[in-house]
Amino acid sequence: MPIHYLQPSFSGGEISPALHGRADSAAYASWLKTVRNFYIHPQGGASNRPGTLFMGQAKYEQKDCRIIPFVLGEEEAYVLELGEHYLRVYASGGRISSADGQPYEIETPYEAYDVRYLNYTQYDQTLFLTHPQYPPKQLRRVESGLFEFTDVPIKYGPFMLANSDKTKKMRAVLHQETEESVGVSATLSFLPISYPNMVAFVYFDGVRFFVGPDFGLDVGLMVTYFNRSFEAAGYKAYNLGGLVKIESPKDTGGDCNGKQLVINFHDGLLRPPVISFTQTLSGGSNKGQLISQGENQYQLESDFECFKPGHVGGRFALTHKVPSQMLTGTLGYEDSSASVKSGGDWKLRTTGEWTGKLELEMSGDMGKTWETIKFFSRETGDENLNTFGQLDDQNSLYYLRLTARQISGEAGFELQADSFRQEGIFVVKDFVNGQKVVVEVERPFGSDEWTDEWAEGSFSPAAGYPSCVFFYQDRLGLAGTQAEAQTIWFSKTGAYSDFGHARNTLEDSDSISVNLSGKKLNAIHSVAVSNKLLVFTAGSEWTISSSGALTPYNIQVQQQSERGASRTAPVMVGNKALYVQARGGVLRDFYYDYNSASYTSNDLTLYAKHIFFNREIREICYQQEPDNLIWCVLDDGTLAVLTYLAEQNVCAWSRHDTQGKYRSICTIPNRGYDEIWFAVERDGQYFIERLVQRLASKAPEDQLFLDAAVSRKSETAFSELDGLEHLEGKEVGVLADGSPLAGLVVRSGKIILPRPMNCVHAGLSYEAELQTLPAAFDRSDGTAQDRLRRLVSVTVKMLDSRGGQVGTENGPLNDIIQRGTENFNTPIALQTKDYVLALSGTHSLVPSVLFKQTDPLPVTLLAFISRIV
Repeated sequence: MPIHYLQPSFSGGEISPALHGRADSAAYASWLKTVRNFYIHPQGGASNRPGTLFMGQAKYEQKDCRIIPFVLGEEEAYVLELGEHYLRVYASGGRISSADGQPYEIETPYEAYDVRYLNYTQYDQTLFLTHPQYPPKQLRRVESGLFEFTDVPIKYGPFMLANSDKTKKMRAVLHQETEESVGVSATLSFLPISYPNMVAFVYFDGVRFFVGPDFGLDVGLMVTYFNRSFEAAGYKAYNLGGLVKIESPKDTGGDCNGKQLVINFHDGLLRPPVISFTQTLSGGSNKGQLISQGENQYQLESDFECFKPGHVGGRFALTHKVPSQMLTGTLGYEDSSASVKSGGDWKLRTTGEWTGKLELEMSGDMGKTWETIKFFSRETGDENLNTFGQLDDQNSLYYLRLTARQISGEAGFELQADSFRQEGIFVVKDFVNGQKVVVEVERPFGSDEWTDEWAEGSFSPAAGYPSCVFFYQDRLGLAGTQAEAQTIWFSKTGAYSDFGHARNTLEDSDSISVNLSGKKLNAIHSVAVSNKLLVFTAGSEWTISSSGALTPYNIQVQQQSERGASRTAPVMVGNKALYVQARGGVLRDFYYDYNSASYTSNDLTLYAKHIFFNREIREICYQQEPDNLIWCVLDDGTLAVLTYLAEQNVCAWSRHDTQGKYRSICTIPNRGYDEIWFAVERDGQYFIERLVQRLASKAPEDQLFLDAAVSRKSETAFSELDGLEHLEGKEVGVLADGSPLAGLVVRSGKIILPRPMNCVHAGLSYEAELQTLPAAFDRSDGTAQDRLRRLVSVTVKMLDSRGGQVGTENGPLNDIIQRGTENFNTPIALQTKDYVLALSGTHSLVPSVLFKQTDPLPVTLLAFISRIV
């Protein structure tokens, strides 16, 4: 008598072969052996993924590009394509063009290999972008379809810890002579990673100089070959115990900035690289560069070797004590007094017999321009003035003076300012030598005397730039430079560019800097914003919070765990952060558990380790509607998709592939669902593609299950479909008026149809496959797992489906026959029903149901009922 075995749900997803023997698990009946180009619904069914529409081709071939979302509202959302020195913009309808019909494009500073490491966040109509080698940037939407790309106008900081060596001093001096700079080598230092099962190809400045004679990377041999190839040109490489250091010629070091060392790892000599690492020379300066003179030009001098070419663009802060100042004298008809330095306060007393008006004037730019801040008048018989005041800004230094306006007589005056401490801030404009740089004054300085109270800016080419950006409690947050890898900086409240602070005390709204004092140096890799700030470093996880509004006085920093995270940006799913664990092969959630009163984390890849074996998750995005899917781009160009509904304990993985490699992914909202966009590498070209909404219509002719597809629908029948230049020479799958066609090849950017059609989709075909695990049941005399069994038939429960084949792993596949009473040449409608198919498989220890869909049509599987003898 046959056994009828029901698999009512596929909510366990594809599971690792390591779990195939766990028939004792309560979840076994929902597990699957294979889920390829299907994804799991939270309700338990499985559907083949829809196809993608071709939206445009990236600007360059053979060069990385990335896509990121820019969402301005439910009715206006964009996808940005970033590549080598450019940015292009897409909307749901396609790529945005300029008035001349060319793609709308904005110039950017990023190299192709940089875009993968961009971190971004959005505030209102501005997108903020950071990269550890570039100053923070912002993309502002000016109006619909028009954008502006600029530097984030950071000012007044932030700064590293102040100098603590009293013997090291600096001063700022006025200088108007031409200087000649010295030469400085461009350098790079890095610790190479070796992959023992791959062959290393190494290039410098585009020239291949080393191919590993064996698997892995022999660092010493690589350094030897580098010096043989480039020592004559003045370059020198060092092997410092596995750490590689390369120096350029000194005199022409500036010309070497940007030259690259590239290490490609191949799994075969004739195969394309699987993993690639790029390192760049930087910090060089040419000898003999003339620094021209200029009016009011200042130089910053040190009494020790301090400055590097990489300080250009960075800041230094010098603090002086400015003594109390008093100015006395008399003013006539239109006279102006000399000036006093003030930190904001002033006192004024007048004497003598005079009438008319006096004006108290202020200069915030060291006497270049003046503005009136107070008017005083006196008539005959009035008392002389005896008054005081305070300027609103208590951070800067001001020059104050008194000016007479058509007075009669002579006014004696006494203008006084109290002593104060002044932090002058300088932006470095040019490098001269190790003890001198040309600067621009950002905040006036108190004295030109030497001082040991100075600090170097946190952001510069020498110190690096923030790798993370976020907003938290109305502050712009930046985190993780090369020099201060564990530091987070918060701007002033509501002033996103201002990283300054008050003079004598920290105000609640002042900027804040926080250093994560862990047991090891763990660079900050990413930040997620929840009710607390979740900070993920290379080796640990932290939270930052406050009791009430965030201020310098109530900030709370706590380490929560020590697992570590990769540089892949996390996503928020409800109140949980999903992040990629260090080394890239594990996806975890991170959330506060009220039962244990602590933050906890689960390995979401535990049951599907085989999908991530020797793989890294490069990007993740969250598609909330319609099925709560987490899309993960792996470094081999495939997709791993997680159906994640924690409240229902749904955690189901599936695998997806295409005729190419997925390289980047993002999501933007649309009406009723979230759009998924891809950057896909196909034969060295990068395509921007949009995943279509599944079953937006149930009409057979509207179904699109082809990749990089082009669609055309017309009331007038047509015999050819053009717009397929991106698939030139390829055989494409076609759905024409609801019926599949095969064997059509793109010639001259189009295909010729066998007869006129009204609705045609053409693109790259892909196969969807789903296979169950062997049925698990016990008999009266013990388990059936070690006994030969045979599947004789299967019932397939399907929803809104058409097509498909069913069989066993080693047996033939049977087509599901669905045509019934439809007229000839009329497409079969999508069906919701049960299909019973007889199978002709052989006896086996592991009989299981295999379902395949090779046609570009929708299939949703709800359950299998197997009859086993």
